[in-house]
Amino acid sequence: MSEPLRLVVRTPHDLVFDGAVRSARLPAESGWFGLRARGEAFATVVEPGLVVLRADGPVRFVATAGGLLDAGQEQAVLYTPFAVAGVAEADVLSALDRALAAPDAEITARRRLGELERRILRELRRGTRAPRAGDGDG
Repeated sequence: MSEPLRLVVRTPHDLVFDGAVRSARLPAESGWFGLRARGEAFATVVEPGLVVLRADGPVRFVATAGGLLDAGQEQAVLYTPFAVAGVAEADVLSALDRALAAPDAEITARRRLGELERRILRELRRGTRAPRAGDGDG
């Protein structure tokens, strides 16, 4: 088994995910890219969409509004204005619905989240299989 990477997904108001993963797939402007422990340190922009996390348990998903990823050899932190996490499609969609129903959400945030929700729905409808290295997506 590969060495785990600690992945943290943080919004300005919440810690959405903090855990050990074997790998993570994140959306970028040029397609998906992967993270694993012991990789080169880098920082990059993550596009709005679905982050796919693989650990010892079930595949987990984190829907984000994009953000900045600061990746080191043992830990990566994604700073994003909005994120929700779940184990299944229904979990992620339910969390999105709850977030969109919040009475204090601003109109611009709602528009952005609606755009994010449409993008995530397209990705989930394509299937839960994330591209693997060598699939030609990254």
